[in-house]
Amino acid sequence: MPCPYCGAEWTQKNRPLLFLVGLSMLIAGIIALLDSPVYWIVAAMFLAISAYLLVWSTLGKGRWCRRCKKFSIS
Repeated sequence: MPCPYCGAEWTQKNRPLLFLVGLSMLIAGIIALLDSPVYWIVAAMFLAISAYLLVWSTLGKGRWCRRCKKFSIS
C-alpha cells in the first residue's frame, strides 16, 4: 500500500510492541510526575512520547513512511 502523501511504500512496525512501550512510558511518566517535581520535564517528555506511540500503534496501525516521516490515521 503506497503512502497517500508521497507515494512511497509503508514500513510496518510491531503494533503490540509499540503499544507496550507506549504504555510503559506512560506509567513511567506518571510515576516521575508524582514522585518529585524535579522530574517534571522528564515526565512531560515521557507523556508526550507515550501518547504518540499509543496513537501510532492503535490508530496508525504501526505503519509509517520513511520518505515523508508520516503515518496515516485512516
